[in-house]
Amino acid sequence: MRLDKLLAHCGYGSRKDVKDIIKKGYVTVNGQIVKKDKTHVDPNKDIVKVDDEVLVYEEFVYYMLNKPAGYVSATEDNVYPTVIEIIDDYYRNDLFPVGRLDVDTEGLLLLTNDGQLAHQLLSPKKHCPKIYYAKIKGEVNESDVQAFKDGIA
Repeated sequence: MRLDKLLAHCGYGSRKDVKDIIKKGYVTVNGQIVKKDKTHVDPNKDIVKVDDEVLVYEEFVYYMLNKPAGYVSATEDNVYPTVIEIIDDYYRNDLFPVGRLDVDTEGLLLLTNDGQLAHQLLSPKKHCPKIYYAKIKGEVNESDVQAFKDGIA
């Protein structure tokens, strides 16, 4: 992996920002100062440091979030705050919610950058069971029960 990509992926700034950090000599690889952003490193083998801080590389990240009402299950929205904004230490730009909960819905939501896992959980062909709890005002009759069983669109 290119050094600038690794640093950007680990939250040290945009590609442009990290190129500047590298050129100024703040980055070492295996104890040697590196000033070329195109240098290739193995994040699992090489010891990369920024200002003597060891870089910790995580290819995939997973957050379990108890989504509160008032937030949308999206990465960006012009009207409502997103679930991404809830995470205090969020620095990655590749995180996304797995599935959707309505803006007024509360509950468990998985956030990740692991597209393969998301597909395994969301694809109807994979038959991953999901359980929902609905709080209903009023009385529920047999036709309401059947509508829930059939799937409400």
